[in-house]
Amino acid sequence: MRNFLLVMIIMFGAVMAPGAMAQAPDHFALIYDEPTDVNLGGRPVVADISFYVDEDAALRGDLQLALITDVTKFVDETERDLENWIAAHQNRCGERWGAGEPTIAFPPGQIRFALYLEYEMWNCGLRGQGVPGRFAREAGEIDVTLEPYVEDGKLQARLADLSIDQRSGVSRYLPLEFVIRRVLMSELNKLNLNKKFYQAPKPLVDEGFQYVSIDAEITDDDRTTITARYEASGEREVFDRLMAALREDGITQEQK
Repeated sequence: MRNFLLVMIIMFGAVMAPGAMAQAPDHFALIYDEPTDVNLGGRPVVADISFYVDEDAALRGDLQLALITDVTKFVDETERDLENWIAAHQNRCGERWGAGEPTIAFPPGQIRFALYLEYEMWNCGLRGQGVPGRFAREAGEIDVTLEPYVEDGKLQARLADLSIDQRSGVSRYLPLEFVIRRVLMSELNKLNLNKKFYQAPKPLVDEGFQYVSIDAEITDDDRTTITARYEASGEREVFDRLMAALREDGITQEQK
């Protein structure tokens, strides 16, 4: 589930205002617009990426940068992350998970996904040597809302809401709310401490850039575009080095 959450949050980001448009800020000039190698969440693709900069601010040593890209390819593949997580959690003794097709939506400033989820706990007796027997089963329609935000230049995320409908199961010991909240909070805590998540991607982080915000737009033809803004201090030449690095190595979350 962590990879699923990671890709979801990074793509749709923070500070999403109602009706926000994924576009360059006023007075920013285009300096790069090319197909670029991108690796988000361990998934390499080639994406059309544009970079815009505030040239006036750069003369004062204030480097303001906006990245715009279409992330529809990543959206189309997020379901696979959840499917892989479910497939990897089918223990003979212990937890077994199942899930239906997820529904993904983007309320202002948030990320929401809903899906039918099943959770079973299987017991194998003393020292796990017995025949597996189902100890508990819970199921329901899970509705999760996440709130991404930027704090001190770091991309972060928190759980905004969790609800469960269409319940089934009779477990008295492991109610589904407890299990789901435990998993979500654990994965979010890991994300918020993970440099691959909270830092700007390479090569931006190598030049000292930090997050300012990420805005998202879903177009009429169901394309999803993001505008990520970053800032750093330095000389105008930093932009030239960035563009050269982009052409050579692309953009990646892989941090040393």
